Amino acid sequence: MMSNVTRIHQSKTPPRIHFIPEWAEKRNLKQTDIVALTGADKGLVSRWFKGVLPKQNYLDTLAGIFEVDVASLFRHPDDDWLAQFFRDRTEAERDKAIEMLKVMFEIREPSKPAKDGRK
Repeated sequence: MMSNVTRIHQSKTPPRIHFIPEWAEKRNLKQTDIVALTGADKGLVSRWFKGVLPKQNYLDTLAGIFEVDVASLFRHPDDDWLAQFFRDRTEAERDKAIEMLKVMFEIREPSKPAKDGRK
């Protein structure tokens, strides 16, 4: 009688936790290219592009195709350079870089007014 069970929100697509379509676009690859390079079925690749999480062996293959580590597949390609930049930095170096960025972009703590009196 399990077939009589109604699924709530059947039409909702689960949120995508990876950035495989964005990585493919950044590398100028189409779904058909991914099919050819991974050996996966085109329906499976299509599901990846819609949000389904690939199994570990495909994650490893995709990371190789995109020339990144597997963890990068879960970050937007535009964010990846920043993660790589900070990867081997000390905590003091990261703190210094953050402070410099705050100055460059005039980001202040909420309780500190700007020098010109703006909030």
